[in-house]
Amino acid sequence: MIEYSYEKATIQHRLGGKAVDLAMYFVTFGIGWLIWSLIVWGQGQTPGKQLLKMRVYDKTTGKPVKWGHMAIREFLLPLSLSLALMPLALVASLIPTSEFAVTGIVLLYMGYFIVTLVDAFWIFKGEKINRLVDVFAKTDVLNESQVKL
Repeated sequence: MIEYSYEKATIQHRLGGKAVDLAMYFVTFGIGWLIWSLIVWGQGQTPGKQLLKMRVYDKTTGKPVKWGHMAIREFLLPLSLSLALMPLALVASLIPTSEFAVTGIVLLYMGYFIVTLVDAFWIFKGEKINRLVDVFAKTDVLNESQVKL
């Protein structure tokens, strides 16, 4: 097991980072947040993590993750988990109504929302303080403002 020189971020700290990310997303209509995200992913951070001095570390190497690992963690894993719910949308499209396409799209958005909620609340499971994407991506989020003694 890797020993880090920083403490793991607490649940409150991580939820605060997510809240900052969401607020910035809505304030900038997603555009400013996306541009900032694409830049700081290379440092293993999101804009919210950067402002709150958190960073994502690779559990296998003990070093901050790079841009590609961060893209997988922040984008591809949530997307693939959501697409696992695609059969629900396909079933909805078989309903013989004129709104079948709308129903399928709504179900996809609901699926993404449900996956996002499960991922966010996974942090409360156990003592490891990991989201579901942390488990799959083999990452930890550390609080770089708190050095281990």
